Amino acid sequence: MGPKLSRRHFVGGAAALSALAPLGIVPAFSQEHQSFIARVDRDVENLDPAFRTSLTDSNVIRVVYQRLIDYNVGAYGWQLDAAEAIEQKSDLEITFRLKQGIMFTGGYGEMTADDVKFSLERFAFPDAEGRVSSYRQDWADLKEVVVHDKYSGSIIFERPAPNIWQSALPHASGAIVSRKAVEKFGAQFGRNPVGSGRYEVVSFSAQDGVVLKRNPLFLDTPGEFESFTVRFISNVKTAQLAVEAGEIDFTQVPLTTVPELERSGRVAVSVIPTQKFIWLGLNTESPKLADIKVRQAIRAAVNIDEVLLGAYQGKAPRLNTLLPAGLAGHWAEAPVYTQDLQQAQALLAEANVSGPLKVKLTVLNEPVFNTIALIVQAQLAAAGIEVEIDQREGGSFWSAGKDESGENMELYITSFNTSVAPVANTRWFLPNQIGDWNWSRWNSPEFEELYDSISVDFDIDSRSAKLIEMQRLMDESAAFIWLTSDVVAYAHQTWLVPMILPNGVDCQYAYFRRA
Repeated sequence: MGPKLSRRHFVGGAAALSALAPLGIVPAFSQEHQSFIARVDRDVENLDPAFRTSLTDSNVIRVVYQRLIDYNVGAYGWQLDAAEAIEQKSDLEITFRLKQGIMFTGGYGEMTADDVKFSLERFAFPDAEGRVSSYRQDWADLKEVVVHDKYSGSIIFERPAPNIWQSALPHASGAIVSRKAVEKFGAQFGRNPVGSGRYEVVSFSAQDGVVLKRNPLFLDTPGEFESFTVRFISNVKTAQLAVEAGEIDFTQVPLTTVPELERSGRVAVSVIPTQKFIWLGLNTESPKLADIKVRQAIRAAVNIDEVLLGAYQGKAPRLNTLLPAGLAGHWAEAPVYTQDLQQAQALLAEANVSGPLKVKLTVLNEPVFNTIALIVQAQLAAAGIEVEIDQREGGSFWSAGKDESGENMELYITSFNTSVAPVANTRWFLPNQIGDWNWSRWNSPEFEELYDSISVDFDIDSRSAKLIEMQRLMDESAAFIWLTSDVVAYAHQTWLVPMILPNGVDCQYAYFRRA
């Protein structure tokens, strides 16, 4: 039998259980742990791959649907999934052959090459109801999918698209749906998913979350658990109490709670480096910051190690360049800047800055960003730079650097999630992103030329060299002070082994297993 809550545990956790009761949470313990409950901080909304709304949706989609290829377990390399064979036949053609006998759930028959064609083309082109996928950029270069016979076909591109192998084919944008099921359910397909993956959806509701069971039709190695549930709990403290009480089995928790959880010994805690990039940005078009010597002075005044110690208790890895370690094109030899207040003051003098330089620092009103801002404010003050912190709520912050309002931006702190395709992380800093996501308003034609070149370059070494050169250009601009690639903390039952991709946020539920 699996573990049970004793009276002592029940009394000790009474307050937690009372708080959880209104959520309808029931004990996750079952005989020999045949199931698990994973908590998410955003509700699952749409399980139609082309019209998914969030990372939460994507993580479930990759369990329900197969792709031609899948990510390796816990790694970004790929392995065959629905495809028996797949090959880059030329710069503009990928050929594939499906495994025979892959069956869709719900009686929707065998997967065919026509299902692949239907699935991929609905990302690139409007569907039968005129809807356009928010993820159409993943297949922007797709021309068509040609069906050769029942099981084989060719994916044809307008121009070379090497990133497809990393960012689309193995991810949710490569999910293969049943044409028959989509045509039956239309816009409601996202709530009535039909796939061929390791697990199938049993129920989908706001109260119970998404309940999935092992798919008996799945051809390859089945999922280890008979079933699992993905449940939305908005309050992180409630989620922490739930996992400690054994009511759920897996949840993200604040980094600040890690010491407490580790001392309690009731659950296992995993602190995982992510592949986000968090940085302090400087608007190169601001009259106060247009002189590169001023930007270099600000960089010299910042003590990044002190920032990470104060904001992340020293648990977050330092980032010295755009692409974190682990991604192709990571610049391992990037400069490691240290605080030098004398150099900062000398650079300000060379820029003819008289009196204290006064700048505004715009930040998202969240604890970690507020802490970073306060530390940076104190550090710059030591160099004679006065910082006014402008805290913004979500909507106001994310529009602060856009359109005409972005022209008035001076300093900002922000973060982006990384794409597994390294070049995709550089696109936000292109000249055409000024007024949108390029808040530093940095305009480098050379950077743009490298981006255009790498986007159609299949040679891995050549791509990596160009990515490093692009990061050199960013470094030379002194418009980006890289801080950290961030860390994320998860609490889970000791009998559960989670599987998460290197970005720290893409959960591979299909590969969760028992310890």
